Amino acid sequence: MNTKHLTPSAGRPKAIIIGGGVIGCAAAFELSEAGFDCTVLDKGRLCSEATTAAAGMLGAQVETHHPGPFYELCRISQGMYRRWTDALEHAGGVSTEYIAQGILRAALTEEDEQELRSRLSWIQDARWCTPDELRELEPALSPKVRGGLHFPADHQVHPAALARALKAALVKQGCTIREETPVFRLLKETRSGRITGVQTAEGPLYADTVVLAAGAWSPALTEPLGLSLPMFPVKGQCISVKSQAPLTLSTVFTKGCYIVPKADGSCLVGATQVEAGFDKRATAAVIADLHARASALLPGLADAEFLSTWAGLRPGTRDGLPFMGTWESAPGLIFATGHYRNGILLAPAAGRIVRQLALGEKPLLDLAPFDPARHLNQPAPAL
Repeated sequence: MNTKHLTPSAGRPKAIIIGGGVIGCAAAFELSEAGFDCTVLDKGRLCSEATTAAAGMLGAQVETHHPGPFYELCRISQGMYRRWTDALEHAGGVSTEYIAQGILRAALTEEDEQELRSRLSWIQDARWCTPDELRELEPALSPKVRGGLHFPADHQVHPAALARALKAALVKQGCTIREETPVFRLLKETRSGRITGVQTAEGPLYADTVVLAAGAWSPALTEPLGLSLPMFPVKGQCISVKSQAPLTLSTVFTKGCYIVPKADGSCLVGATQVEAGFDKRATAAVIADLHARASALLPGLADAEFLSTWAGLRPGTRDGLPFMGTWESAPGLIFATGHYRNGILLAPAAGRIVRQLALGEKPLLDLAPFDPARHLNQPAPAL
């Protein structure tokens, strides 16, 4: 095999990104912008796992339930999003279908209303709406809504359009994209422990920087290094429906269900959260349940036309925080994995952090809460 182009060069630095989901592609985009010669490797097709289970909500406010480092990360990434999608569209010429329309988080039960009201003490860019105020914003909402929160800064993109825009931008930047190319193991220099590349079926690939963005498949690559990442796949199933006339302009959200209107007139309804291993089958029971929940919030969807259903695997973590940063026992390796159901929202920040770490710059925020080895330092539970 000719390995001339597979080894790090003295000129332009090389980067290998393991995982072609939205996080991996965002990392490749940022690294390419910084002058790296990037290769993206994916075991399947680009953006075919967690990205496909997403609705595209940029819900920094609506999907966080308490303050803390994760909320701050979401806020930072949300603030970057419009400029980031502009840069993607300029680079690749493909629209991300960014829609600057807010999100309504409606309560249908007393318990849910109390939980939403409790967020008002710390949440930003939100206001409480009475039932009448909610229906003034979106008249098609159920008369049973008890009030809710309006998040005007929580916008959305179309996941499929974002995937196309990322791929187009990477191609224009000269990134090498290798789909159907699983990585079997990380290559390590014996003396220093530095990660120098990856092993694939076609042979070794070498780089100055390796980025781990393989989602739920990441632990298999770190375990041989002595780092067992507490991650697990969570199946998310969505459905797409279409009514004769648009029922809502805003994304509307209630406990257990969200409805995201898209530019083509369809609505994406999602999404389940099921720990089912690596089973990606879409099931009829989930279709029925999602449709029932959506119709309870927007009664007009009861007669909507069913278009399609699909499922993807999100990379969950036991403490709900992603793994981002480096590990002293594996220099040369940057972690960007475990973003669960917020990968699309967190893509701009995650990509920028990877770029900053690769360049030796100070990251956007303190990465200590997202340390890939944080669980190794936790005390054992008392017997």
